[in-house]
Amino acid sequence: MITWGMVGNSHDASLACFIDDKPWWACMAKDFSKVDNDPHFNWTMIEAANQAYGKPDRIVWYEKPLLKTTRQWWAGQGWLAKENNIKNYLKQWDITAPIHYAQHHHAHAAYGYYTSGLKNASILVMDSIGEWECLTIWKGEGNKLKKVFTQRYPHSVGLFYSAMTQRCGLTANKDEYKIAEMAKKGKDTLVGLVNKELLHNDLDGRMPGVYFKHNLHKGCNWLLPNMTTKKDMNNLAYATQFLYEKILKSNSDWCRKNLPSKNLIITGGCALNKQANQKIEKDWKKIYVPKNPGDPGSCIGAVLTKIKKQVDYNEKIWYTNCLLYTSPSPRD
Repeated sequence: MITWGMVGNSHDASLACFIDDKPWWACMAKDFSKVDNDPHFNWTMIEAANQAYGKPDRIVWYEKPLLKTTRQWWAGQGWLAKENNIKNYLKQWDITAPIHYAQHHHAHAAYGYYTSGLKNASILVMDSIGEWECLTIWKGEGNKLKKVFTQRYPHSVGLFYSAMTQRCGLTANKDEYKIAEMAKKGKDTLVGLVNKELLHNDLDGRMPGVYFKHNLHKGCNWLLPNMTTKKDMNNLAYATQFLYEKILKSNSDWCRKNLPSKNLIITGGCALNKQANQKIEKDWKKIYVPKNPGDPGSCIGAVLTKIKKQVDYNEKIWYTNCLLYTSPSPRD
């Protein structure tokens, strides 16, 4: 059976080709279109998959449209719901195979766990938002994956980081990677103020998740309005990175104290924060962060929610600009 895992329409579009239970190839739309964060597929990537691996017998989409629609209406974004008719959306690329759906955070967790090669692990998924979930914790044992904690919108670590990225004068959903570098030039003078204005809980590892005083989906440009200089921006960046590291550490500690495994998997878009990940390495026997842990990796993870077992996976299956097919096609 040929299965395509697909992510797109509102996130970085990506596609993975599976033959039976084996992932053979994965790519992101931006690799072909040269458009950063490209949310839409293009004919070049679709035809590359068709020609090398064959038309799909089924599609596994990385999130559940109905759940996403309910959250969009609740958040006052009902106008976005028209994007959730995935069957119609895929028809423009002549994709008519039956569509199965995976829940967003389940796809993240499955991608991390079932490609790790680990027999057991705690899995921490943190991003801006899935359908409703923003932070989840999972327990992996053998081929079983069980969710043990869920935090729902609007309490989102990813939205916090993006809102603070914008407050620091950068572009949200694009420039987050610059915050850690800016933070190195800043000082801790604003940590207490930002913490007091935005956070509810103490982040001491006694409870999972994080709770915010405001819905940060629309940003926080109102925060500390007198802070306008470059020095101020660096100090805000310092506070952002410091508090993010504290959130990660708190949830890592909760996992370590309440779940049996000595291995931690971090996935979701927040897992791209390498500086924070490095600060908790000493607490675990092994920390695993999969390649492309944000939404693009969920093209593989979505399929793995259906396969439900460890798979033969090599990061080299991801497309690179110099090599179209990074593993031989089973059709050769």
